[in-house]
Amino acid sequence: MSCPDCFRGHDHHGPTTGFETTLHGLQTYITDPPKSSDKSSKHVIVIFSDAFGWATVNLRRLADSYARRTGCRVYLPDFMYGTAAPAWVKTNMDRISTEKGLWNMIMKPILLVQAMCFFIPFSFRNHPPKRYPLMKKFMSDLRFAQTPGVRTGVVGFCWGAYGATHIARDGDKAANGVPLVDAVYTAHPSEVKVEDFVDIKVPYSLVIGDVDFAFAIDKVREVEKILGRNQEVESEVLVIPAARHGFAVRGNPDDEVEKGMADQAEDQLVRWFDLQL
Repeated sequence: MSCPDCFRGHDHHGPTTGFETTLHGLQTYITDPPKSSDKSSKHVIVIFSDAFGWATVNLRRLADSYARRTGCRVYLPDFMYGTAAPAWVKTNMDRISTEKGLWNMIMKPILLVQAMCFFIPFSFRNHPPKRYPLMKKFMSDLRFAQTPGVRTGVVGFCWGAYGATHIARDGDKAANGVPLVDAVYTAHPSEVKVEDFVDIKVPYSLVIGDVDFAFAIDKVREVEKILGRNQEVESEVLVIPAARHGFAVRGNPDDEVEKGMADQAEDQLVRWFDLQL
């Protein structure tokens, strides 16, 4: 079960530069580096979204930035078939956790009922192991259709980190014998266990805060040791002090500290894929 922080955070605003299409059976946001960019690559990055899905401005603006900074084409597919968490859930969760006084005592039960009416069907439809076969199929179809020599990285945020981590661990290949992924980056994963990181088969980068309720710091240190013992595969773990779950995607862009944390996470991603793709 996802933690409450998986459904909290801030909505970002601003223009996006990509376009929507249907790719390998899924609605997908696609964004390319600017034509004027001096950093152009034939390689690809696929984003496995957080619980709020492919349509959020937060993720689309991140995808645009990744394309601009890495030179890669970036895909953001809808693995939830339009059933991602709506924006009002963030508002409800914030009110439940922050409002005080008599009005909060009156409203909290109502807000909790509203939240449960969303969480129960969401968890049933979008339990990560249930969506994982769809993620693998998309990656298999994508890799089969690619021009030889194109390298592909996967990014997994929160909910999507389950699929990203398991693809890195399972080592499956497309019908043409190409690995489903060449490198993986995850930020503040949820729904993962320490043992999921055993026998990771492709380069793996993780960024997380030390106060993350979805994946506690003692588990992060265990993962760090597991990845470190796997000498055949490159890996890295960055722990950002005081960073809360969701900071890389849903932090407050008007807060200098939170923005700095998100920038650290993005810088790590860019360095990682510059190295691996």
